[in-house]
Amino acid sequence: MSRPGLPWDILVSRAASADELDRLMDVWFLAVTAGRSNLYASTGFDSHMKLRDWEGAKRDIEQTYGRSSREHRQTLATLTAAIRYRKVLRPVPRVGPEAQDR
Repeated sequence: MSRPGLPWDILVSRAASADELDRLMDVWFLAVTAGRSNLYASTGFDSHMKLRDWEGAKRDIEQTYGRSSREHRQTLATLTAAIRYRKVLRPVPRVGPEAQDR
């Protein structure tokens, strides 16, 4: 599952399945919060991550620290990669007349 030396954003973008992506993000969450880091000021981060609401977690970090925070650049990159890649692994089902033709 993990490959030592690769950044987390690369690891999550290489997940083989949605389940593996979820597991990687769970491990990542434990890693970034192990020393309680300095994400403590982002009050909703923990609850969003536990719900796998990565968009909410990213939004909380951006609101607390800013989008260009050097300190949290890799955290934001990992969340962005996970959000984008989740859409690849779990495409939104089509609804409407064009979906019925399939």
